[in-house]
Amino acid sequence: MKSQSNIQSKKELIPDARWRDFGKHFLRLENSHDESASQDFYLEMYRFLGKVLGPERKTVYELKIKKEFKEKYGHSPKDRHQVRNAVKNSPFFQFWGHMRSNINQEMFYKNQLIVERQIKNLESKAKVRPKKNMGKLALNPDLKVPKYQSFDMHWMPGGYHTEISDKGDISAGALYDSGGIYLMTNGSLGPFNDGAAYSLINFLRKDLPHFKPKNILDLGCTVGHNTLPFKEFWPLAKVTGIDLGAPVLRYAHARSTKMGYAINYSQQNAEKTDFKNSSFDLVVSTMFLHETSKKAISKIFKETYRILKPGGLMVHVEQPPFRYFDDPYEQFVRDWDTHNNNEPFWGPMHDLDLNKIAYNSGFKKENIFEKMIPLIKPEVKNKFSKGVGEWFIFAGWKL
Repeated sequence: MKSQSNIQSKKELIPDARWRDFGKHFLRLENSHDESASQDFYLEMYRFLGKVLGPERKTVYELKIKKEFKEKYGHSPKDRHQVRNAVKNSPFFQFWGHMRSNINQEMFYKNQLIVERQIKNLESKAKVRPKKNMGKLALNPDLKVPKYQSFDMHWMPGGYHTEISDKGDISAGALYDSGGIYLMTNGSLGPFNDGAAYSLINFLRKDLPHFKPKNILDLGCTVGHNTLPFKEFWPLAKVTGIDLGAPVLRYAHARSTKMGYAINYSQQNAEKTDFKNSSFDLVVSTMFLHETSKKAISKIFKETYRILKPGGLMVHVEQPPFRYFDDPYEQFVRDWDTHNNNEPFWGPMHDLDLNKIAYNSGFKKENIFEKMIPLIKPEVKNKFSKGVGEWFIFAGWKL
């Protein structure tokens, strides 16, 4: 194991995020004064739980819980599981966890009401007249949603795929783009929540300046937050986003088109796509792997290898694996979502040996790499403005 003292923890949030700075576009929800005020409240509550009470949890753990554990067992907690069992009966940890889970669910409930109030207007806005060279939308009504996606992921009602109506429903897309990510991350991903993509693009332009992909695939694209930047940075490239959910794809297609970007969207399972062999120069994902199962990741890697061109690159942007941290408490903090935020695959995914999975999928050991890259917080005038923290990337060349 290696210590990564420069890796930022979840409690280190950017302090100056404001609701009025959340990015506006033609399809975005319109909030009333009171609705915007409630969003500011949620933003402040996430900030308070992260920056104020977050460090106090560590203090309670170090001065009381860890000490009592050592007196009882003769050693300090050895891993995140022992830490979780040690703190589970602590009133302070119970209070923090209840507040954090409650604010997530309350925020989504409030945003769902905002969506429902204006869904007909949004559906009208989302209608896209077919235009030449403006990207296509391909849906598959027969696509089966895997069991690992059959629940409310991170408490978002209905997940990404649930359809409320049978006439071009976009409600799940509108809810996903209603500001939840912006609130939970304290705006650290930028006003349009596209910081993960720009962080990856920033790495590619600096470390691999000669790599200029012509055909790019984004896995698990949802509403296209992190799909659009690839088209913006490489305007001549063909960019495609795939996802399981039709509502998020309809919204993504309308959003990209209304913003002036020609991007193709297709309803597909990343485990097995309908793309031809050797189709893409670059296959990416951003915060996607932790929402799939171990078996699914193996299939996704194999499928990625199949559809990559020789000389093509696979890159997944995620949070770092637990082995990057020596401190069991830090691992526990980073594993909180697994047990409390409806993210059951978060912990198992961050325990996986991705190198082994990539090797078994066809990638040669010498062509596989992982590293931490700077977190970019895009601004309207500077898409590569540096933020606070780092991302973990796992990548492999097909050579």
